[in-house]
Amino acid sequence: MDSKLQRFRTMFLDECDEHGRTLERTLSALQRGARHQDLVDDAFRAIHSIKGGAGMFGFDRIVPFAHVFETALDGVRTGRIAISEELMTAALRAADCLSDLILAAAGNTDLAAGYENITLGNLAGLAGIKVVDASASCTVNADVDRDQAPGVTERWTIRFHPHRGLLKRANEPLFMVRQLRELGTLAVIADLSVLPPLALLQPADAYLGWTFELETARGEAAIREVFQFVEDDCDLSITRAVPSAVAPVPEDPAVFVPHETIAEPLTSTIRVDIDRIDRLVNLAGEIAISQALVAQLIDQSLFNANPRLFQELSQLLTHTQNLQDSVMAIRAQPIRTIFDRMPRLVRELAEQTGKKIVLRTAGENTEIDKTVIEQLGDPIMHMIRNAAGHGIEDSAERAAKGKPAEGLIRLSAEQRGSRIVIEIGDDGRGIDREKVRHKAMAKNLISADTALSTEDIDNLIFLPGLSTADKVTNISGRGVGMDVVKRNIQKLGGRVSVRSEPGQGSTVILTLPLTLAVLEGMIVGAAGESYVIPIASIVECRASWHKDVGEVPGFGEVLKVRGGYVALIRLNRIFGNPTAPCKQQSVAIIAEIEGGGHIALVVDEIVGQQQVVIKSITDNLDPVAGIAGATILGDGRVALILDATEISKLNASRTDRRQVA
Repeated sequence: MDSKLQRFRTMFLDECDEHGRTLERTLSALQRGARHQDLVDDAFRAIHSIKGGAGMFGFDRIVPFAHVFETALDGVRTGRIAISEELMTAALRAADCLSDLILAAAGNTDLAAGYENITLGNLAGLAGIKVVDASASCTVNADVDRDQAPGVTERWTIRFHPHRGLLKRANEPLFMVRQLRELGTLAVIADLSVLPPLALLQPADAYLGWTFELETARGEAAIREVFQFVEDDCDLSITRAVPSAVAPVPEDPAVFVPHETIAEPLTSTIRVDIDRIDRLVNLAGEIAISQALVAQLIDQSLFNANPRLFQELSQLLTHTQNLQDSVMAIRAQPIRTIFDRMPRLVRELAEQTGKKIVLRTAGENTEIDKTVIEQLGDPIMHMIRNAAGHGIEDSAERAAKGKPAEGLIRLSAEQRGSRIVIEIGDDGRGIDREKVRHKAMAKNLISADTALSTEDIDNLIFLPGLSTADKVTNISGRGVGMDVVKRNIQKLGGRVSVRSEPGQGSTVILTLPLTLAVLEGMIVGAAGESYVIPIASIVECRASWHKDVGEVPGFGEVLKVRGGYVALIRLNRIFGNPTAPCKQQSVAIIAEIEGGGHIALVVDEIVGQQQVVIKSITDNLDPVAGIAGATILGDGRVALILDATEISKLNASRTDRRQVA
């Protein structure tokens, strides 16, 4: 396969992924009871596009499957087939099977013979479609052209003019010409009317149009089949000539010049190799470091010496900042790419467990760095498997508790400041804390006299080797997974927590940075060291705070903030000498922590604010409590990036240890 065709093939397979997500979204909505024509139309166009491209690239196993699928959706679209939950469930399973066929084609592998037959047969049966052969070219009852008697040769005039972007979507007009020739006797006239001068010609744009004169006994349906996968990308007319008469062929090919071809806008998206974007992001990070250095050199003396240079450098820094923001936006992707995979998983888990489970998602359009998204799939899948295996009860148990027979798994995402929060919850049993505690003791993970809060017991599920399952299944029970999830999330600079209500369900919360590249931070100093506090977590800064300090027995120092009190944490004592005094001119920074609470971080000084490049420290070191990462400042020094939530927990644990002592 030549490089150009390989590029188009790759493009088609990428588009199949998008079409698959469209099928999942639309069919799921129809299954849940939505009855919007737009949903049916979107689903039909998705399978229609997959079928057309698969035929072009010779994916012979996909084409017949997609053909039956398309016929079923076309029946729904035209009202011949009634929508039902059972039909949409079969369509969703067909979408899953189609995805498997596409993945196999993309990997140049093949699934077992007959893999798709049962799924296809179920869909065809519910849709009233007669499949002659599911493994070869399919014949279905909807393909008969009832307006024409078989064996009668007729003459057709076909005017076909592609839109400008047809070639960019991996469509080849010559492929259609060959198919028309197979239907009968064909004459072709090219329309060159919109072909631009050579200097203005764009190789990837479509300019030529054609008028075809076709004599065939196959009928209009067979002709339209040739153009079915480009009907949204062209102007097409198919007219039958009067019997015994010759259809006129225009002498002037310029007669047919659709205005859409002239006015069609450029495509709105392009596909770029991710390696190129990664290089761009790395360069943006280096620019951010250089920008910080230049910013430190710009001062009043430069303005006095050369005001024009000062002005131009200031403008350059502004443009550089905008460039960094734009580069980072390129890598941002909606988390929908992960969420769209989960309905299939839930359907498979429901089948394996015999439970009735429904998945509800929210925040699918929340955007996050692609690098983070790529590593989120497995942790989220594991959480959902746990919810189905451990959390959701079977129908009989739910009925005894007065719950709906159908268990609920919730998957949501939202942006909170500079972080994204993903929650995976269920309305099942909740964590059996007594059972967890006994399992942990039985495996010598804790001692019998260990004093644990309810939060501590819940967090035992993240210990290696701990499982509350009574028996090992293909879903859970081996005591691996939760500790791996926590470790992988921590490598991304995130954290995992859990909350549970016995009998009501559990929720696992993943908190992650929006990007692994840069963040806007405040540079502070404490005990001679430099630290970075993310701007998004800062609520306010107080220079005069000493008079509002108090102490709560068993809790430690607190600071009065707008009628309430928050924990006061002296940064030089947390990361330095526990008895080190604070400077008189020290500043209290009120920072938000997870869950909506606040803490007051006391620092010796505020150095400034700048965008910093995030460097992971877990690549070479174990996670450090209270530290989210590191960065290189403009002067070349290394500064640690603080995690306010983890610092709050670290302070609380130290207070507890002091109380015990």
